[in-house]
Amino acid sequence: MWVLAAGVVLGQVAPPSCPGPAGQPATPPSKQPSGPSEAEVRATAETGAADPTALVAAEPMENFGVARFRLADYANCVGDGGCYWSDLDAQTRRAEMALDAELKTKKPGERLAIVLDIDETSLSSYCEEKREAYGYIASMYNAWIISAEASIPIPGTVRLFNKARAEGVAVFFLTGRAEEQRQATERNLEAAGYHGWQGLRLRDSVETTMSTVAYKSLERKKIADAGYRILLNMGDQWSDLNGSPRGEVSVKLPNPFYYLP
Repeated sequence: MWVLAAGVVLGQVAPPSCPGPAGQPATPPSKQPSGPSEAEVRATAETGAADPTALVAAEPMENFGVARFRLADYANCVGDGGCYWSDLDAQTRRAEMALDAELKTKKPGERLAIVLDIDETSLSSYCEEKREAYGYIASMYNAWIISAEASIPIPGTVRLFNKARAEGVAVFFLTGRAEEQRQATERNLEAAGYHGWQGLRLRDSVETTMSTVAYKSLERKKIADAGYRILLNMGDQWSDLNGSPRGEVSVKLPNPFYYLP
């Protein structure tokens, strides 16, 4: 078993345009930095601290407002902090190469599968995260995730999905979403270009009390117990990948927006 960590850049990939208010056209991503650069913030602090009359506070934590500026720029591919979409696409291309290598190990009659997380792995929440200023407002997010607008695909994952299907590999979606979101999730996966998956696993009322690692490990075990060899498991959180059984290859996608233990 091995893990692919993110970080390779294969050229810029643009963020998607986001749906505008009802009746309004889509809003293209900003091409301008959202705030001061890291160098400008540092220069301001150094200039202020150099004043002998200033009492400087201990600040062991990064300023959240500054971090949010940097996050927005990374998500919009502006400034000098890199491009989330390039990093994401580079990692999904590595996953495609890993799948090619794993397919060469197939034994006669063997049933093969890959497992994909959904949020920030197969579908992107970028537009809603941007609308919430990269915070988390539960009422807004939960309403959005079951809307038709929540069908923004991650292009590299669509490629990986289609490659797997073309090779006769079963694809299972394994998500922490609740079972009552199944209909909307199925609709949005189809709208995003995912057609012909083998299974879609969502949390039921009992599983909502389980840790993500325990829940996803149990669901992967069900897939393995059904006779599949899991070639590849891909997610944006380590909790999507950890636990047993694992995939032959675990692919960790970048996610600078949130953390799920």
